Amino acid sequence: MQRDQDIWGNILNQLEDHINEHSFKTWFNDTTLVDIDGNDLHVQVPTKFYADYMNQNYTKLLAEISYALYKKKYSVRFSNVPLKRQRNNNGANYNGNNQSSKLNQKYTFDQFVVGKSNNFAHSASLAVAESPGTAYNPLFIYGESGMGKTHLMQAIAHFVTEVNDDLNIYYTTAEQFTNTMIEALKTKSMSSFRNKFRNIELLLVDDIHFLAGKESTQEEFFHTFNALYENRKQIVITSDRPLKEIHDLEKRLVTRFEWGLLADLKSPDFETRVAILRKKAENENIELQPDVIAFIAENIYSNVRALEGSLIRLLAFASYNNHDTIEIDTELARDILSDIVSEKVHEISLDLIMQKVCKLYGITPAQIFDKTRKKTIAFPRQVAMYLSNLLIPNIPLRQIAHYYKRKDHTTVLHAKKMIEIQFRTDNKLRIQIEMLIKEIKNQ
Repeated sequence: MQRDQDIWGNILNQLEDHINEHSFKTWFNDTTLVDIDGNDLHVQVPTKFYADYMNQNYTKLLAEISYALYKKKYSVRFSNVPLKRQRNNNGANYNGNNQSSKLNQKYTFDQFVVGKSNNFAHSASLAVAESPGTAYNPLFIYGESGMGKTHLMQAIAHFVTEVNDDLNIYYTTAEQFTNTMIEALKTKSMSSFRNKFRNIELLLVDDIHFLAGKESTQEEFFHTFNALYENRKQIVITSDRPLKEIHDLEKRLVTRFEWGLLADLKSPDFETRVAILRKKAENENIELQPDVIAFIAENIYSNVRALEGSLIRLLAFASYNNHDTIEIDTELARDILSDIVSEKVHEISLDLIMQKVCKLYGITPAQIFDKTRKKTIAFPRQVAMYLSNLLIPNIPLRQIAHYYKRKDHTTVLHAKKMIEIQFRTDNKLRIQIEMLIKEIKNQ
């Protein structure tokens, strides 16, 4: 382990030459390397807030530094949960080597802010947690990305495990379920796969819409569902859209999902947004004046994740400008969040953004909508998707994807990630993005 600590120490020493002193102290003084697994470095930080920000902003730079030092790129992952701890504070199974069993320790009912937009889904989730297999089975929670579906799902797991930590609970995503099944087919171990999934007492599956169009996986999940349901085992499922909007999902699966309760999550209202901001700020020891919280709540209303993102912006501003604490008034908050808070933002449309991007990069609308992956077309399309998500409040990611004739919202998430990564290091792109934002807002 000493050699591992030396690797992390050397990377940090090089990092000090790449970022300013105050940023280094703010983000990296309290980091602890807990494990190196191949090329993966697992680093513990004080809070989830820190983990989210650092995973978003520093992993690429750290990979480049590690390559310069050791001729291989280490993938650094920050987490506020100790990797080798077998159970978290709520008793939920936590195995660092099993991605399917990992639960976020902050995704509990206590940390979920209840309002008019989510009260029904919250009540249903709590009822399931208190009486799994009998209250509502299955429970199908749906809503746009960032509304709290995963939070509620994992809160059920935490609650159930706290009552009975011997219960066989399994949390996964539809994509992970698919990948696990594919691996079982390759290794001719389907019998083991079926035995594993059909003997679970609480199965939680995120993003079930991922199964759309995957006939073999749907077939297997159908039989898994039947086996669990017939034995009165609880099933909880989430999706980013209502059942009727999940195309290419077999009718028999839709029918079974409808056997239970369908609960939707909508965009939080103003009072709920204020409560969310206060709770998040309190959890992360961020001091914000009531008028600043009200300003953010009035102007950022698409989803919970966007509200959390605004707090990260403010924390980052304090870090880069050498503030020991965040002391920001409404006008300063407006400046910091200017690209997502605009008096003209409601006038911005997908068409307008597409036209401006096409003009800048010298391509036609027909080209940007084409399925080609040529960089000269694909990159402008990613920029357009990124700006659509940034500048149009409350627009569903799948709406952006459909506009650009893409299959689902994951394409938009990928585009957003790619542009954000390049934005931090590519001065030319920063100038282009800033110019586009200015032109679009002043249209």
